[in-house]
Amino acid sequence: MYLLGVDIGTTNWKANLYDYNGKLIASAKIPTKVNKDKFGDYYNPYILWKSFSQLTREILSKIKSPSSIKALSIASMAEAGLIIDKFGKPIYHIIPWYDKRTVKQKEWLEKKISKSNIFKITGLNLTYIFSALKIQWLKENVKRDFTRSSKWLCIPDFLNYKLTGEFATDYSIACRTALFDIKLKKWSKLMLDILEIKENFLPKTFPSGTVIGNITPKASEETGLTTSTRVVLGGHDHLCGSIGAGILEEGSLLDSIGTAESIVTVMHNLKCMNKIYKSGFSVGCYPYKELYYIMSGIYYSGGLIEWFIREFCNKNLDKEKIYNKLIKDAEKSKTGSNGIIVFPHWLGSTIPYRNLNSKGAILGLTPTVTKNDILNGIFEGLSFEFKQLLEVMEDTIDIKLNKIIVIGGGSKNKIWLKRKSNILGKRLIVPHINEAVSLGASLLAGIGIKDIKRPDDIIKNFNRKLIYPDKYSKKIYDNIYKIRDKILKWKVDLPS
Repeated sequence: MYLLGVDIGTTNWKANLYDYNGKLIASAKIPTKVNKDKFGDYYNPYILWKSFSQLTREILSKIKSPSSIKALSIASMAEAGLIIDKFGKPIYHIIPWYDKRTVKQKEWLEKKISKSNIFKITGLNLTYIFSALKIQWLKENVKRDFTRSSKWLCIPDFLNYKLTGEFATDYSIACRTALFDIKLKKWSKLMLDILEIKENFLPKTFPSGTVIGNITPKASEETGLTTSTRVVLGGHDHLCGSIGAGILEEGSLLDSIGTAESIVTVMHNLKCMNKIYKSGFSVGCYPYKELYYIMSGIYYSGGLIEWFIREFCNKNLDKEKIYNKLIKDAEKSKTGSNGIIVFPHWLGSTIPYRNLNSKGAILGLTPTVTKNDILNGIFEGLSFEFKQLLEVMEDTIDIKLNKIIVIGGGSKNKIWLKRKSNILGKRLIVPHINEAVSLGASLLAGIGIKDIKRPDDIIKNFNRKLIYPDKYSKKIYDNIYKIRDKILKWKVDLPS
């Protein structure tokens, strides 16, 4: 018997099939299909559904019996969504989470309600990405009255509707709409009133891991899945990835290193909302048990390494050889990178001095500084940035975060991890998991049908690598960190 985890991401759409021990049985992947029009980027909902069906059929071609898939669950990018009419037909494209067409709607909402009140209700620091602003944009730009008999559906809600005919969303996806009250765990009447929409315009909300139905005969024809397969609510992709990596209790933290670096931890209650708001973190409902997540990140992390490769490396080498050479080159630079300090603010600075207009900087350049020193300085600079973010997070929620689990592309870079461990003075855990997001979704599917009781019983069986800090290097880095902090306070005041 198997569990299917689907990952609808910004870069790829993936399906991965697992057995009950978490072993990967079959996989399928399609690049995310992005279109453009005069307003910005969009996803075609018909192509999304066709691609989903293509993924499931590819998975089924690799196993003997479709009926061996007992349940499926979808993890997805959040915020992105669409409106369907009373016949279930999309009235417009899917607007991606990152599309900037909603900047004016953000400004409009800020005039209706303060940012602090939005945070008290939703746990979100308002930006242009949230679903509420996409709904307002559609109201202003799609000339029809769609609020009476239509539904707003985020991406996983739309796919689950196509699979089961049911309108449902999970708390973690609802949290990213800016319409959900995270304390009451229901749609916020105040936010709905501001947008002038009724509650029945939105799907019903349930905890992740809730069974919402079986595959319908029509969906079975299109996807190849059997009508005996149960559909279980998954969640926000970052958070499902956190479950797959083993973030299941207070004191544990996920460091997911991709182009950006996503940092997630969990807590049992919302006792410190004022401190969380002032610190700049976002908070919401975690897709496991009744935990809450607190989340932030570094805007340009792995992306900064890609920038270095693009500008300074031999483009004739294949990527694997380039990365291997990077690690060897960085090893040639000593602790402290020959006196340089890198502020990795190519796309702005993060907490506690969050400023999207802050610029990157390399300080301390002399004739003896080499390219290898700059590379090593980037690894150290990103690790210092992580340290300051971690310290603020620990202080804000008053929980020591000593179980740090690292996943993503950056987790394969042993020099980066060693620098980070030395700077933090903490052990890092690197699980051997290639697809944490879809694994997390499959675990939720198993929980939903009550075939999995404790996901940690499965996760603990995965191999993992442990990175331990070096005490001598830690002392050197502690001194650099103090100097860096003084410079940083001065740097953020510079005109951009």
